[in-house]
Amino acid sequence: AKLAQPLTTIMLLCNPHNPIGKIWDKETLKKIGELCYKHDVLVISDEIHCDITDPGLSYVPFISVSDECKNNSITCISPTKAFNIAGLQSSAVVTPNEKIRARLNAAINYDEVGEANAFAIIAAIAAFNEGEAWLDELREYLFENKKVVENFI
Repeated sequence: AKLAQPLTTIMLLCNPHNPIGKIWDKETLKKIGELCYKHDVLVISDEIHCDITDPGLSYVPFISVSDECKNNSITCISPTKAFNIAGLQSSAVVTPNEKIRARLNAAINYDEVGEANAFAIIAAIAAFNEGEAWLDELREYLFENKKVVENFI
């Protein structure tokens, strides 16, 4: 009902959810995508925490679920959370829809905030190419912390 309201034009989706780490299943994401497409509501899928899942688990990228999801969304990704480089302000937005991409490019470049600095580019490349061991250790460490909290509660 909320998606059908005329003033609703964007849905922000946190995938996987932060801070609880819930990984949305493909069917749930598909239903979200279908409803948003039906009501002409653009989905902005925040997938910045996608690398921080429990060990052995992976998330489902919203854009991969269906054509409705792919053609009616913007995905936000970044190495900053998983690799502890948030201070370098490195991120990217992805959409295969050319019309959405044109509007997005205009918005990002309006105030010339779309350019990454040299350190951010090098750090992002290093994180994605050389950071697997770091990420595996981080995921295990966070998982153990979650178990401690769960047992305490």
